[in-house]
Amino acid sequence: MDQYSATPGARDNLRKSISAVYEWALDREHLDPMKYQNPAKTIKRINKGSKGFYTCTIDDVRAYMKHHEPGTLTRRVMIVELCTAARREDLRLLGPFNEFSMDGQRWLQWTQSKKPNRVIETPMLPMLQEEVADVRDGVYCKTSRGTPLTHGTMENYVRGWFDQAGVKGSLHGVRKGLSSILPHLGATSYEIDVLLGHEMGSYETKVYVAQAERKELATSLSKKLQKVKW
Repeated sequence: MDQYSATPGARDNLRKSISAVYEWALDREHLDPMKYQNPAKTIKRINKGSKGFYTCTIDDVRAYMKHHEPGTLTRRVMIVELCTAARREDLRLLGPFNEFSMDGQRWLQWTQSKKPNRVIETPMLPMLQEEVADVRDGVYCKTSRGTPLTHGTMENYVRGWFDQAGVKGSLHGVRKGLSSILPHLGATSYEIDVLLGHEMGSYETKVYVAQAERKELATSLSKKLQKVKW
C-alpha cells in the first residue's frame, strides 16, 4: 500500500479491492473467521470525499484571456472550449473536418467519445471562426509537430496556464463554469443540455424535444454566448 502513497485515489481503490476479496473469502468460509480478519478495514481512506473540480467564474476566464496573448495555443484552446464546451477528449480532436454549413452558417458536428456517444451540433461563434481561420487541416489545437494533444496533456497544460494567469482553473472547470454563467444570460436548462451534450431533461422531455429542436436551441444558445465579453 505504501508504494501508492503518491496516488491517493489508486491507494484507496486498492484498499477497496483487497477488502472485497477478504469479505468474499470470509463469507464463503474459505478463511476461518476465528483465525483471519479483514486487514483492509484497519486501513483508513486518504480521499474522504471532495467537492470535485473547481468551477471557473467569468472573472477567472477573463484573467486567463487577458494574460495570454492572441495567436498562441494557450489562447486557442480556451476559445475552442468556450465556444463548444466540448469534453477534453473531444476538444483535442476538433478540426475543419467537423465543420459543415447549414442555413448559411458554419456549424461544428462531432460524436462524443463518452457513452452514450451523442452527436453534438453547434453553430460556430464569430470568435471561434476568427480564431481558427488559418487552420486548413488536422485539428484546431495541435502541438508544434502538428499532432493533437493528448487529453491528459491538454488538461495539465490548461491548469498550468491558469496558474500563470494568477487564477485557478481547468478545462473541466470551464465547462462547469459555462453551465453556471449561462442561466444568468437567460439560457434555459434545455439549451444548456444541448451545449454540454447531456440528456435533455426527463423521459417526457426527451419524447417532445426532437433532434430538429436541438438545432433550434443550439442556434438560440449561440446568440446568448455572443453576449459574453471574455
